[in-house]
Amino acid sequence: MAKFEELGIKGELLESLKKMKFEEATEIQEKVIPLILEKKSVIAKSRTGSGKTGAYLIPLINTAKKGKGTKTLILLPTRELAIQVHNVFTKIAASTRLEATLIYGGVSIGRQAEELSYEPEFIIGTPGRIKDMFERGHIKLSKIERIVLDEADQMLDMGFYDDVEYIVKETDDNRSMYLFSATMTDYVRDISSRFMKDAEVINSSEDRIPVDINHTYVVSERNRKLGFLIKYIEDQNPEKAVIFSNTKSGASFISQRLRENGYRSVQIHGDLTQKQRETSIRNFRRGERFLIATDVAARGMDIPSITHIINYDLPKEDKSYIHRVGRTARFGRSGNAMSIILPEEAFMLKRIRKTAGIEIYKLPMEGQASEQVEEKRDHGRDRFSGVPNRQGHGGKRRYSNRGDYGRKPPARRRRD
Repeated sequence: MAKFEELGIKGELLESLKKMKFEEATEIQEKVIPLILEKKSVIAKSRTGSGKTGAYLIPLINTAKKGKGTKTLILLPTRELAIQVHNVFTKIAASTRLEATLIYGGVSIGRQAEELSYEPEFIIGTPGRIKDMFERGHIKLSKIERIVLDEADQMLDMGFYDDVEYIVKETDDNRSMYLFSATMTDYVRDISSRFMKDAEVINSSEDRIPVDINHTYVVSERNRKLGFLIKYIEDQNPEKAVIFSNTKSGASFISQRLRENGYRSVQIHGDLTQKQRETSIRNFRRGERFLIATDVAARGMDIPSITHIINYDLPKEDKSYIHRVGRTARFGRSGNAMSIILPEEAFMLKRIRKTAGIEIYKLPMEGQASEQVEEKRDHGRDRFSGVPNRQGHGGKRRYSNRGDYGRKPPARRRRD
């Protein structure tokens, strides 16, 4: 891989990168940085953990000019990811006088308005609050010359399509756009075709699942899933694990049961306040062993030391499995991914094997259920978590979870 100085990065930034131990560019950085330095728009398909945040922040900071007003806007799907990108910006830009303001919902508008009045060079935030602040007159979108859409597939699928379209239309016609997405959904294709006519398209080989992951599974009846989880933890003794639930109620259930069994854990999902979610991530980074999470809440979470990914609930989409397990086996380390599947989910596991091109081995645990070939419907309980659904028995699920991956909201629903 190329060194950053070979890619045209200025000396003052190189010192910051060295302090962060960024000495060689990742594949996506090596491909994208020169294009952004040449002011070319980019559509990049790359998974979480490939180094894509640095791929756009490094060249954008490299070419930004102090005191020229807000020229760069970075849009992200969740508050947690916005905070994470802002933290990375602060480290990379430490040797410059460039400023970035963090804009997202759930916190004081007055304070954000005050920060925006100083016209920071960068704005990093979620589409809903960005649009709100524009309509209140606190952001001059017509002055924006560079827009980043990070985690674009998730952002648009979560219902931000209209907000993103509105924001982009209000920016400078000669803007450059940089779209980063793990998958190319219909929404992503539509946005890119409408606003990025001459974009360079980058497909990173880092999109593949890391090879140093041991993939395993057990087959369990709904009422025995917790027992298999505890047994797996006792046998494997994970150093640092993320346990995925498809629902917010399921995440709370798992966290409570783990604590009752003597395992300290933190959780992150949509029912928690922003402060609680930030505290959970901080405590997990600082040493907590278990983080119980839903897909949306954990999107973009970058913690290199994760040794195990446990799917208490098998994800509903093949590519979600890839996104989840890609959080382990980082930076040359090995990792483990274990899934607890219901008997009727065996066909889903077969599909994941084919899509991801991996082998998933059955663990030799006693008491497992028999695998079933065809899907079995059960309306009385949540199909994936084994806890009662919100209506108790039968009927359609509500969208009260507002974006948890297991209960996807209607398209174009606004979230911030």
